[in-house]
Amino acid sequence: MNCRCIEVLTDEHKAMLRIAEVLDSISTAARNEGTYNPEDVEAILHILRVFGDDCHQAKEEGALFPIFAAECDPSEYAAVRHMLFEHDQDRSLIEGMEDAVRRSNAAQFSEYAQRLATILGNHIFKEDNILFEKIDGVLSKEDDARVVHDFEGFDRDFQKDQQETWHRLRVLEWKYLRISA
Repeated sequence: MNCRCIEVLTDEHKAMLRIAEVLDSISTAARNEGTYNPEDVEAILHILRVFGDDCHQAKEEGALFPIFAAECDPSEYAAVRHMLFEHDQDRSLIEGMEDAVRRSNAAQFSEYAQRLATILGNHIFKEDNILFEKIDGVLSKEDDARVVHDFEGFDRDFQKDQQETWHRLRVLEWKYLRISA
């Protein structure tokens, strides 16, 4: 892989897969027990919003995709449109989970959480193995440097929540997956 911006996003995808795994486990527990731990659910929703949407997806949508769209042919841009559609699906499912939590509906929370965990895994596979290969073949070194520079702004915004976010994720991984980082 030639593009540093793709390396950054691929590394972040590893974190997103960890988040999806925890979300899946929380979902299974909610479905099996008919309830959920409100603090844990709030923590995973916070992680999804602060890191998943406000940082990671914002980098793709605000920095990478516009530059790629300016350089690629229309058939390649169809893949970007599909990824944007899936980002909107993610946001809708998060809103559904938040609504289910407000109504104390564990079954509905579990349904939305399970769907999101599955979609995230599939989405990341498509980005890593299809879209990013296309992008890597199109972006120049200058474009890549510009995207990486733009990423730094998103990272600065995330920095204030970074330590707490990763601590929360490690706690949830231990509790739901028995994984210690």
